[in-house]
Amino acid sequence: MKQVVITADSAADIPKDIAEKYSVKIMPMHVIIGGEERNDGVDITAPEIFDYVDKTGVIPKTSAVSPGEYIDFFGAFVKENKSVVHLSFCSELSSTCRNAKIASARLKEVYVVDTRSLAGGISLLALKGCKMRDEGMSAEEIYSVLSSLISKTNVSYLLDSIDFLRRSGRCSAAAAFGANLLSIKPCAAMIDGKIDVIKKYRGKTKAARLQYAEEQLEKHKNIDYETAFIYHSGASDAELAEISEMLKNKGFRQVITAYTGCMISLHSGRNAIGIHFLEK
Repeated sequence: MKQVVITADSAADIPKDIAEKYSVKIMPMHVIIGGEERNDGVDITAPEIFDYVDKTGVIPKTSAVSPGEYIDFFGAFVKENKSVVHLSFCSELSSTCRNAKIASARLKEVYVVDTRSLAGGISLLALKGCKMRDEGMSAEEIYSVLSSLISKTNVSYLLDSIDFLRRSGRCSAAAAFGANLLSIKPCAAMIDGKIDVIKKYRGKTKAARLQYAEEQLEKHKNIDYETAFIYHSGASDAELAEISEMLKNKGFRQVITAYTGCMISLHSGRNAIGIHFLEK
């Protein structure tokens, strides 16, 4: 049986040490900033994007990975007689998934999973894929199982402001104005491949974050407690440690904390925090 390689778009925001630990290969997505194209997580980071927005008032745009780039990326593994299972960024939000599928059709044994998600929705599936890979399952088998788990991902963020979401075209100006005026912290979630605001929290940031984390676990009764991700774009170490401890006390065996990458930060803005996990 061929060796299986698990790959993912950079919108997964898998920390480098975790990607190395599980041997997940990352395809950088693109950011257009100041008229130049940069590679997410390679030569541009979220803090640099926030600094650029502060100075210019302009939110950079994103650019999909081209079919040619995917052919080169996947092709390197195929030439080594390996098969590939690729976890792609949500097809409803980008043409990246479509381009990955175009490339896979020109190569042998490259399977593209449209996760219909981002960040933890991709990362959690990638880790599941790695576990199946290590158990000796084939690429086709892994693809089939991961495809069945897409609807089991729970991805949401508590935003400090809805401004980035509005300016990226993901939310109406009226909704953003109301949220900012009343100091409301909206909770945005991935639902059927789209970003929707599902609840609005009031109060101080720390209290709102803890309430959000508690409620995300309370509303789901059949949780897979193997791994949870905490993504953030500006939480303190103390807050992250407190939420991580809470998740472990709830039963999660592994809690991974990660700073959001460029793709997600361009929509979430600063000071967002997200709790991501799978259901069984």
